[in-house]
Order: sequence, then C-alpha cells, then structure tokens
Amino acid sequence: MNTTISEKASRIAGDSPVNWDIKSLRIFILVARIGNLTKAGVELGMSQSAISRYLSTLEKRAGGYLFQRHGRGVSLSELGQRIYPVVEKVLADLGTLSEIVSEEAERLSGLVRIGTLPSLSRDIFVPLFFLMQKDFPGVRLKIQEGSGGQIDNWLLTQQIDIGLPYRNNNESQYADESIIQMQSYLVGPIGDKLTRGSTIPFKKMHQIPLILPSKPSAVRMKLDELARKEKIHLNVVLDADSGLMQKCISEQQGGYTVLPWHAIKQEVENRQIQAARIVEPEIARNISIVVNNNPSKATRTVSRIIRSLFDKSRIHQ
Repeated sequence: MNTTISEKASRIAGDSPVNWDIKSLRIFILVARIGNLTKAGVELGMSQSAISRYLSTLEKRAGGYLFQRHGRGVSLSELGQRIYPVVEKVLADLGTLSEIVSEEAERLSGLVRIGTLPSLSRDIFVPLFFLMQKDFPGVRLKIQEGSGGQIDNWLLTQQIDIGLPYRNNNESQYADESIIQMQSYLVGPIGDKLTRGSTIPFKKMHQIPLILPSKPSAVRMKLDELARKEKIHLNVVLDADSGLMQKCISEQQGGYTVLPWHAIKQEVENRQIQAARIVEPEIARNISIVVNNNPSKATRTVSRIIRSLFDKSRIHQ
C-alpha cells in the first residue's frame, strides 16, 4: 500500500508510535537546503560519515530514501520532498515551544521561604540555589535552618512556604506532604569497638553515654519510646540540638550520638568519626516535605525541584 502525503505528515507530526530524533530532522533540513553532505558536516562540525548515519536512521524510520545521490551532491527524493515541509513545520513549532518555556521560566518570580533541618543544606539546598539561579533567576530564596519543632511552628504561623521537618511516623499532617525515609546510625570516635561494624543492635545502646537532641525532638521521643519497649536505659549525658556539636563531642570520645547518614557522610569518609547502622529494630528518620496552603507557582516549582534533588541524592542511605 502506498503511503499518502497526509499519512506521512501525521507520522512526522508524532501521531505514530515512531520516535523521531530531533537532531536527525535538523540534519535532514540542512542537507536538503545545502545539497551536499560534506558542506553540511562542516557547518555542523560533524564528519560526513556521521551525517550519513543520522540520515540512514531517519530513512529507516521514514520508510524510504529521502535523498538521491548524484555527482554534485544530493537532492530530495519524492518522499523527501513530501515530508520536507512537514519537518520544517515541526521544527518551527518546536522552536516556538522552546521560546514559550524559556519565557515562562524568565517570568516566574517571587520570594519562596524555606525552613529546613541544618543537615540538609549541603546535599539539597546548595544545589537548589545554583539550579534556581540558572533556570529561574526571577525566583528569590530565603532559607532558614531550625529544629523539626521550629519548622512545624513556622509552617503553622505561615512564616515559611516550604518546610522540611522530621516526622515520627509516615502519617502526613498536611494536605501536601511527602515523606522521605532514612536510617539512623550510632556515631562514635575512630577506633571505637562498638561502632566499628556495619550494624549495631539497638540494645547495645544500653547505658552508653549519649549526646542527643532535647525533647520534644521527634528523634529523641522515638528513641525514648524504643528504649522503654526494649527495656534498656538511654544514658543521655548531654542534650544538644546542634548536629555539629553532637559530632564534635563524639569525635573527641565524649559520648555517642545518633544521626542519619547524610549528616555524617563527609566526616566518616574523612575518618573523623565512624558509624554503624542501628538495627533490631531499624530506626527510620522520616523527613517531610511540606508545602503550605495556597502555594504560589514559584513555591510549587521550588517544591518539585527539592523532591527531584532528594531523588537524585544518596541521602536515603
């Protein structure tokens, strides 16, 4: 059965399951205009063989030869002449779409206020700053660090648009909330026997000196609850809400602390401290990404990018 012009146009426009390669289409248009593979290659900074490969792939997808070869170069075949105006229109429309998307990114503006746990700054919010500067320069970020309780209070009083507090469980407290789960590690000094293995049972934490965040920290409350259940005593020698202080005291053999991997990764790799994942039971830390009511378009965009940064990072380890 012969392919009609309308059928061929429909296929090029994307109604067919065939996946059209945009670069191949651009090369097709340029070669058709110039009429010479070598000259087209020079203009594109590609070899003639590379141009030929792209055209060969395109011809297979189009179902026939697009060019006729002759001594002076190439000219469009009958099939090539049929699809040329359609491809031109597709590329023109694609250019228009790119312009619209670019203009929309430039128009996106406003202040987005974020409350976050200090341990997330390096892995999430430093990359977020550079991404926003590059793709959405009209959006200004205000980032403030605090404890889980402080962040919840900021959300409640609408002092922030996006909050990332800890959660004790997987239950959402807000309409727009997603949970990211991470495991907890017992942190000790280099050479410490208790933390030299890859894992440590929770019961081994009985009576050891601990530096933990103060109540009503979600993590502290969860540890206390588990201690009662397992019938062990948590010997808290210092209440410290600063993750940096917890790590420094552990490094200097003043006690142990409990932190997620992303908060200790750099120090462990630099052999300043060592850590073992707590098991039997595992202690999951749940970080919530909460967007306050009636978010602006800029807030929704920033929230989406934060979620994607979590997906790309190794913060869940």
